[in-house]
Amino acid sequence: MELLPQSREALDEYVTASIDDMEGLLRVIEGWAVRSVPDCVALSVTLLDEDLTFTLVDREATSVPEDADAVRETVETGPGPPGPAAGDAHPLDELDWADMARERAFGTIASTVCLPVVEHGRAVLNIDLYASTAHAFRDRIDGLVEALGAWQAGAVTNADLGFETLRRAQHAPERLREQRLIDVAVGLVAARMAVTTDMAALMLREAAERAGVSESDAACVARVLLA
Repeated sequence: MELLPQSREALDEYVTASIDDMEGLLRVIEGWAVRSVPDCVALSVTLLDEDLTFTLVDREATSVPEDADAVRETVETGPGPPGPAAGDAHPLDELDWADMARERAFGTIASTVCLPVVEHGRAVLNIDLYASTAHAFRDRIDGLVEALGAWQAGAVTNADLGFETLRRAQHAPERLREQRLIDVAVGLVAARMAVTTDMAALMLREAAERAGVSESDAACVARVLLA
């Protein structure tokens, strides 16, 4: 597998005290995954606190496009004829649900599993694995959980057949740039208002709310402050 170009860009800029070698972690997970699940064609690791996703893909097996808009178009159009309308399936009919999900699946991805990793009682990252066959993870989740140090009770299968983590990974460099803007703005507010950085961050969030933008759009407020 290879890193997405956006994941390479994000890794070159990403610095964290909690994980010294993010690419090394991705490669270790890749090694365990492909040994356990030969049909594994992609994997993503999402750092939950930072809301950052990094992705490795087998491009030949997945036909991954370069940009997030193409990813969205691929998922929305999808292969094959349209599936049944949501109202046509019983809400608890897992087979119908799985069939509908596969109608909207990304490329050749036929099964997925999400494995959360928990530290001190809280989830710190998600490991998402993607395979090209429908039953690739059957009877293998216990082994993956043990090998990857994941939380078994939190494992979820086939929740991301549309490969949403790919889109998030392609946006990771932009998220890092926005976070740097916010960090600079927080420092500016803290210095000018003689408050702590935590208080400055709270003030920035409140300013974003007053401006009618979500917390995720706080970078817009940060740009105004820095201007």
